[in-house]
Amino acid sequence: MSAVVPTDSWFGEIDLDPHGAWLRMGTRNLGSRPWLVIDDQRDAELALKRRLLTERPDEVFAAASDADGPGRETLDLVQRELEALGISTSVDDLVEHPLDRAGRLVQEDLCLLRPVDGRWVLAGASLCFPSRWRLAAKFERELVLVHGPVAGYADQLTDRVDRLLNRLGDTVVWRRNWFLRPNSALFQPDRPPNGDPVVPAERCLDELFVRSERQTLRRLPASGWVLFTIRIQQAPVRRFVADIGRRAALNRFLAEAPTDLSGHKGPSEQQCFELANALAGLQA
Repeated sequence: MSAVVPTDSWFGEIDLDPHGAWLRMGTRNLGSRPWLVIDDQRDAELALKRRLLTERPDEVFAAASDADGPGRETLDLVQRELEALGISTSVDDLVEHPLDRAGRLVQEDLCLLRPVDGRWVLAGASLCFPSRWRLAAKFERELVLVHGPVAGYADQLTDRVDRLLNRLGDTVVWRRNWFLRPNSALFQPDRPPNGDPVVPAERCLDELFVRSERQTLRRLPASGWVLFTIRIQQAPVRRFVADIGRRAALNRFLAEAPTDLSGHKGPSEQQCFELANALAGLQA
């Protein structure tokens, strides 16, 4: 069942281990955790989705010709979850595709994966809040190509991800990742051409953001496709480190994480230095 949760309840799910392998799936059974997460940002985020779908439809929605059935399965799942909470599931009748209708009801982005010869292809998406990737470049491509910018994905994760999706069965799984970004825009499809600017220590607590993706995977029973949900949650570093334990854990991450792990999370060596100085100032 879905749940209305405090806005910052996800902070405790962030893995700040500086010595963990960063190139891993890290999926777990969803169990009793909510599939969809609803918080007090819902109205604002759904309004932004509607605006993007009106103004930039080709950038945020795509569906293969055979995605109608899986789209209807997705819409049915979403409606049942929301109706159980007494939340309206009405959508403008002019919105025709069921996947589009489903995407307008939830804060999550929704992606449909189709099996093709043992591999999994992105065959539909309502993707309003991308984290530096463009739907048009990834649509109807294998996951190995969708994840092309991630160094090592093809060699280390392709077969494991495909095996996971092949054996999902009735189990819903979830995972969470996180990054540090000097940009709080939810619609963030592009990487800065020259890399992220360095935010100086005196500003980075308020201008550097922890951006996290809460992802779930579940098989759609009628079609056999897989529904991949991506929920963006973010907060300025200052709010994230208000808890002394998290502040200490982030300090340790900045001090001890190898460059491949810290680089994957976003900050350059100089940005790590600036952020460490800012955190030290909080402790002084």
